[in-house]
Formats: sequence, C-alpha cells, structure tokens
Amino acid sequence: MKLSQKFPRFSVYATSFVFGATLLSGCATTQNPNGRPVATGPVQGPVTGGPKAPTPKPDPKTPAPKTPKPTDTPKPQPTAPVPPQVVTRDGLTPPHMAGRNFKRVALLLPFSAKSPRLREEAGAMLKAAEMAVFDREKADVLMIALDTAGTAKGAKAATKAAIDSGVDVVLGPLLAGSVKASGGAARRSKTPIIAFSTDQSVAGNGVYLLSFPPEAEVDRIIDYAAAQGARNFAILGPDSAYGRRVNAAYQRAAQVRGLTVTAGESYKGDDISVMQAPARKLVDGYMAHLQAMDAPLFDAIMMPEGGTALRSLAPLLTYYSSDMANVIKLGTGRWNREGTALEPALRGGIFAGPDKEARAQFEADYKITYGFDATRLSSLAYDAVNIGALIATGDPRLRTTRAIDPMGFYGVDGFVRFRPDGTPHRGLAVYEVKPGRMDVIAPAPKEASELGF
Repeated sequence: MKLSQKFPRFSVYATSFVFGATLLSGCATTQNPNGRPVATGPVQGPVTGGPKAPTPKPDPKTPAPKTPKPTDTPKPQPTAPVPPQVVTRDGLTPPHMAGRNFKRVALLLPFSAKSPRLREEAGAMLKAAEMAVFDREKADVLMIALDTAGTAKGAKAATKAAIDSGVDVVLGPLLAGSVKASGGAARRSKTPIIAFSTDQSVAGNGVYLLSFPPEAEVDRIIDYAAAQGARNFAILGPDSAYGRRVNAAYQRAAQVRGLTVTAGESYKGDDISVMQAPARKLVDGYMAHLQAMDAPLFDAIMMPEGGTALRSLAPLLTYYSSDMANVIKLGTGRWNREGTALEPALRGGIFAGPDKEARAQFEADYKITYGFDATRLSSLAYDAVNIGALIATGDPRLRTTRAIDPMGFYGVDGFVRFRPDGTPHRGLAVYEVKPGRMDVIAPAPKEASELGF
C-alpha cells in the first residue's frame, strides 16, 4: 500500500521523516551529549552518574581516493533496491527497525495553514522536534509529521491517520480548536495527546497541555508577591479575551490564598487615549482610601499588557500620583520583551516566566544547527518528543499514570507536571525589571519537591 493511500494528509515533512529514517536517538538523562536538558520523569528511575560524556567524533578529514592502476578496470557496483516502507498490524515500521522496541509519536502542526506566521512556527517546531529525536542516545523513536492545515477538520483527519499508523502518543496540535478535534478523534483509542495550546478549556480526557498558560504565570506571581507581604491586589488591563482570562485567574488565585482584589479597571483597545480614564479612576480610588484610612487600597497591581501598550499604560499611574511608585507592579509573560526594560515606570516591576537558564543551551544549539533563532514555541516541540517517549515506555495501559505522575518532567523549558485534568503545572522563575535588563529574583523550581510534591 502506498503511503499516500494510508495517510491522505501526510505532509512533505512526514515523507522526509519516514523515508529519511529519522528514528532519532536519545534516552532520558538530565542532559544529552550536547548539554541540553532532556525531559526526564520518574518512570525511568533516578538519574545517577551525571551527564554522559559526548561520544568522540571521527576525524572529519576524508582520505584521498586511491588512483586505480592503468590495467585495473573498475567494476560496476550493484545498486541495492530501496526497500518499501512496511506497515505492520501493530503500526508503521521501517524495515531497519523491524523487531526492535521503539516508540511511535506523531507531530501534528499547521504546516499548510493560511497564516504565514503559523506556517513559520510549525516549521520551527518541526526542526526542534528533529533535534530532540537526533539528540536521543538510542534510536528508539519514530516520528511522523502530519499537517493539520490549522483547522479542526484537518486536525481530526491527521489524528485518525496517526492512530491508524499505530502511534503511541500524539504531539500537538497547536490551536485550541484543532486540539479539541484531535482529542475527540483520539479518545476511543485512548491515545494520549500532548498539545501546545494555552487554552485550558481543551485539556482533559487524555489531552495534556504542554504550554505556558497565563493562569500559571498569575499563580506564580501572586505567590511571590504574597510572600513579600502583599495582601490587597488591584488589576488594570484590557477588556479583551486575554485580559478577561487573566482577570478571572487573578481573582481566583487571590481568593484561594485568602487574599483580596480590592480594585479593578479595564479599557477597550490598546491606545493611550482609552487607558487614561480607567487609570485615573483607579489612582483616585487609591488616594481617597489612603487619605481616609491612612492605609493603601492595594499593595500590588496587575497590568496584563505587553509591548507598546504596556509602555503607554505604566507611566499613567505615577503621572496621576507619585504615591503609586510604592505599589508593586505585576505582569504576565507578555512583559518578557526587550522593550519592557527600557520603560522607567516599570522598574521594580515583577513577572513570572520560563526558566531562561534551562533554555539557553537549546537556543544556542538550535541557532548553530539551523542558522537562525528558535521561536518561543519551538522548545515545546523539543520537550514534547522526550516527554512523549517517556509516556510511551512500558505497559500501554499505564500511559495515563505515567503522564500525570506528580514527579513531573524536566526539559529545556524547565519543570512541568500534568495535573489529572490535563492542565500544566509549570516551574516558573520570577523576574524583576531593572534598567535595560530583567533579572531573576526567584529561580524556577527544578523538581516536584520544590513545589511541595
């Protein structure tokens, strides 16, 4: 049977993977031969002995070919026929892997999406996944890349094709609608899905989100602010899908910790003209409470903005009252941009984000390998390959148990564990904005015990 018949949505990427025998190597150690953290989990047992030394590479010099004698007649070399790909009852199996114990994973991404940005991101994530497979010390992973086209219909078809090929774990898709469609298609076969969406509503029932949802950032930054003595909180942000989502997480996080959100204002749009009145109202309320009660209305204020909008919003607070300089400024991952550190009004502000130290080697190796910088999401694909391989190892009936093990995993994006509802519990660092830079003031947890598990 031809592959095009078996996999109607098989992308050009998938063809290079299968026919190019990208059965990439690796095992679950804390570092691979290149020094990058490889996702590890408790199913492999404790790691001992530290990183393994890299295997010495052969001399790259190629010896000069021998010059044949005049009397020698070169004999034609027989051309070995290329064996066709073999599809067994248990799943897609390349001939050279027949009889071996390996894991099949499918990578579902929007390679042919209408959006150029999505296509670019999908290509970058595929490259990172290739690195992960090749970085493994054992050739124990067969990865199949399938195109979702960025649609729910495409994701459903790609998921069915992946399951028909016998994959152990599905990696992706990227968009929330696609994840929802894939989850429905995979549920009957009980094939786990490690998806990349930040929309926590699509998690659960076998779908695990390997992403950085704003809810995780809110939890981390409120924990840190409370540890510094903050008890009353405020929020000033956009009346947008993202802003409402952060606001809901903020209110919930404060409530479960016995804290109080005492003030909040919002605006529609991202221009300074729509920010002025809400900011003024919030500051006036703060000052009135300070004068009447001789105590601040709030100790910290969340501003879930980024880029130009954040640099327009932040100065308004101290513009209307210099007393606002005493209030702790809080942010989300949208603060994690170079321009943030250039705004004086944000100095001393704090936000939660991924562990840059863990990611640094990955970014360096990615650029050396491909000649350009990794995208923000490409590291998710790298970790997904290794986490997927761990989940696929062993009794298929225990995949869910391995996925939600509270000890979690540690990879190039730091620590993560999946809750039973499929949402991620991330080990995030806390950063403080300094003049021209952002410094880590609370390092990211590297293992479950640091989070109380």
